[in-house]
Amino acid sequence: MKKYIALFLFSLPLFSQEKSKIIYSNETVSINSGKTLEIETLVTESRAISKSKNTQEYSIRIPFNSFNEISNIKGSTLISRTNKREFLSSSSIGTYDAEYEDVYKSDNKFKYFVLPKVEDNSIIEFSYKDKLKQPQFLSTFLFQNPIKTENAKLQIRCQSTTEIGYKIFGNYQDKIVFTKTTEGNQDIYTWEAKDIPEFEGEEDMPSSLYFIPHIIYYIKSYEKDGKKEEVLGTPEKLYQWYYSLVKDINKTDQTALKNKTLELIKGKNSDLEKAKVIYQWVQQNIHYVAFEDGMGGFVPREASDVFQKLYGDCKDMANLLNQMLRYAQLESNLTWIGTRSKPYKYEEVPTPQVDNHMITNLVIGGKSYFLDATDKFCPFTFPSSMIQGKEALIGKSDKEFKLEMVPEVETSQNKTTILMKLNLENNNIVGDVTTTISGLNKSYLLNSLSANNQKENEIWKNILTENNQKIQLEIQELQKNDYQDEHSKANFKLKLENGVKDVNGKLLLKPILLFPLKESLIDIEKRKLSIENDLAYVYEIQYECQLPLGYKVEFLPENAKTENVLGSFDIQYKVQNNLITVKQKIESKKLLLETKDFTLWNSFIKALTKQYNQSIILSK
Repeated sequence: MKKYIALFLFSLPLFSQEKSKIIYSNETVSINSGKTLEIETLVTESRAISKSKNTQEYSIRIPFNSFNEISNIKGSTLISRTNKREFLSSSSIGTYDAEYEDVYKSDNKFKYFVLPKVEDNSIIEFSYKDKLKQPQFLSTFLFQNPIKTENAKLQIRCQSTTEIGYKIFGNYQDKIVFTKTTEGNQDIYTWEAKDIPEFEGEEDMPSSLYFIPHIIYYIKSYEKDGKKEEVLGTPEKLYQWYYSLVKDINKTDQTALKNKTLELIKGKNSDLEKAKVIYQWVQQNIHYVAFEDGMGGFVPREASDVFQKLYGDCKDMANLLNQMLRYAQLESNLTWIGTRSKPYKYEEVPTPQVDNHMITNLVIGGKSYFLDATDKFCPFTFPSSMIQGKEALIGKSDKEFKLEMVPEVETSQNKTTILMKLNLENNNIVGDVTTTISGLNKSYLLNSLSANNQKENEIWKNILTENNQKIQLEIQELQKNDYQDEHSKANFKLKLENGVKDVNGKLLLKPILLFPLKESLIDIEKRKLSIENDLAYVYEIQYECQLPLGYKVEFLPENAKTENVLGSFDIQYKVQNNLITVKQKIESKKLLLETKDFTLWNSFIKALTKQYNQSIILSK
């Protein structure tokens, strides 16, 4: 799907000067309907620049594409030392292509300029006009920025016959004041906020859209030549527009694609088997390359074209997969969805801002499956990590659609299983390790192996030794099992030097060698934002350690078990026939840790860490 205009007009490092600020940031949207609908936004902004070395604070980047036109760019710098104003010259304004990874063709561009002769404590001002050509693409206004904002105001001016919809998201909503007034035949909507602090991001946070106060606004309807014209306002209207974009695709000759589908499903007895072989063929053979040129950012390319060229983006792959599933006589439909970076639902925001992705919905035996072939190694029937828990819009026909929540993958399906058979040799722990990885854990592993420049052996080792770098591993065998039902597997030789301590003739050893979630304690005093996890998962680890000749267990830790809505652990100890067995099960259950969860999470991690510090004592 097409990338939307960037929300920040400038980007700043996390260490930006605190004293710089936005004095005002205003947008005035004029909507005029007559014979044609005209939408123009006047943007005006002023910033106080504390340190002139922070060039990003006065380097302005204005994104645009084929759906809007930027004009009347003006700017100036007021130099406090001389109280003189330096004006921006038109020759210093450049136009550049926006570059994105994996984008083959894009109409996204930006105007770029640097305000002139900025010194410490200067005041900069700039303005421009933005003419929108497609009414569905009215955008977003931000009340918060990377530096403090003293005043932010959005104003919409339109005829009284024009109906406006809007929704506010994020923090500081209590600071946003709304007024609506009338001047003649015009309605004036105004939202204004004062003294909004700078936005400071944190590691592993969800998308900034979950926190930054912002408004999404759109045109529900307007009057043209005395007749009401519907635009947006409900999921039904949005779907009607989406359907108008896809109803005429796949009109070219599809014979080769159909024949390929029939070839793939030959000999497959069940619908699930047919769907699986088609899905995996698309995963393996279609290379992800994005097309974001005009409406090409929203309209899938012909399925036959994608099949022939073997590349495409999410909408192209969704369309190809959908067509192939239909040729296999399966119930399948194109599906629009916002990834987890979008905090919106279709009822809240019935505009193209609600989503940024397209997948395929498959129904077999009354059960719904959300297939995203852009994740090259996502297991069949699994929703990819980035769409779990999100609302999907499933297109059924020209008038019929369905809103359905994508399920979250249960922890038990994303499992890492480790079996260690160990011996004690000269104060060292040595032995054999067998590891199996399934579900989305396997998908992440395979994507890392496919994209990472690290040696394959190192990636596997890091899975095990992330929280215990003292462990030495020598790989004996690797089995990726890319598109097979079998788990990914690896066998290692293990050595932990000085893993056993001799204390007055007694042997002291830490029975637990791997520490999932060990570094997961949250600094509640410093952490302000929620934490997003890629997936929920479980580790099941079993240690089997042979007692040294002549030794017995003098002390064995008690079994320990804790469980809450966020996570769980279960650690069990057993001695039988000169064999110490320790079973360790660690579960992380939630995709999103909200700030209200932090205290409970920390109590869970502290209890777990306490168990990681347990010891076994052996004596003769």
